[in-house]
Amino acid sequence: MPSAPPPQFLSIGGFRVALELYPSLVEKVYTSKLKDPKKVADALQRDKWRFEELPANVAHMIGSRQKDVKHEKASSNVKDGGLTKNAVERLVQWKITHGHSRPFLPAMVRKNDPLAVQTQTAAAFTKLSFSDSPEPPSTSTVVASLNAACKLTGIGPATGTLILNIFDPAHIPFFQDEMYAWFLPDTKSDKLKYTQKEYLQLLEAVRPVLKRLAVNAVDLEKVSYVFGHMDQLDEEERKRLEESVATADEQEAETDLPQQEAIVKAGDPEKKGTKENVAVKKGQKRAPETEAKEDGVQQISGRRTRQKK
Repeated sequence: MPSAPPPQFLSIGGFRVALELYPSLVEKVYTSKLKDPKKVADALQRDKWRFEELPANVAHMIGSRQKDVKHEKASSNVKDGGLTKNAVERLVQWKITHGHSRPFLPAMVRKNDPLAVQTQTAAAFTKLSFSDSPEPPSTSTVVASLNAACKLTGIGPATGTLILNIFDPAHIPFFQDEMYAWFLPDTKSDKLKYTQKEYLQLLEAVRPVLKRLAVNAVDLEKVSYVFGHMDQLDEEERKRLEESVATADEQEAETDLPQQEAIVKAGDPEKKGTKENVAVKKGQKRAPETEAKEDGVQQISGRRTRQKK
């Protein structure tokens, strides 16, 4: 089974194809886990609710508060600037179906008083909304907001970041197993303790990719899920994904070719236009003295080779 490309090398083309594959992939994963068609249908409905309805409710709540509208749109998901207990319980159910099973977690979350859930999630959202800057919230702001959410029983950094992602899906990634394994592959998922320190490592790794690709954290979450479950893709889907990644890489390599040839020619004017000058792109073996002169090109070629492994 081919592995996912390192996230720092993922192209926007590969990203888009993976994102398009998410709906069919998540249905396959749920079917594999749950077996029962009714349970699968319920899980898919929760998935749509998590990614569409709930964020829309929160966005409407934010917009109403910014416009100083006193009466929020009636919803069983949001209340007085925060999430309802029902919404948090449903998020937890989505989380344990979508990822690793945590059968004890729903019972722990149910122990929370409804007012406490609303109050603490509102406090977390308020800390995130202090800044009017379009830039991502600072690490200290994320920590403060996460600490507020995690005061609830049964809410740790993983579920806490899920709550924050509902409020700010553009900048705050959910502490997802698949994303962590993709961005920090040296850490085995069974070794994760789901601490705030581990989450901040993920946050710092994710931010440059969000900026480079100009994408939202919530979409990167879906892409991570696809790459984390490539074994569930059918042959045609897998081929499409692999080709999108390979094609993007080749296009980038072709863009670099004129610059690489210029470097080679500048290094040895007498060999302009020779086969040896373009051997870097064709994978041909070069003479030792040529390798020494083309050290800069070798670094580029080496990166391309590693990218395809």
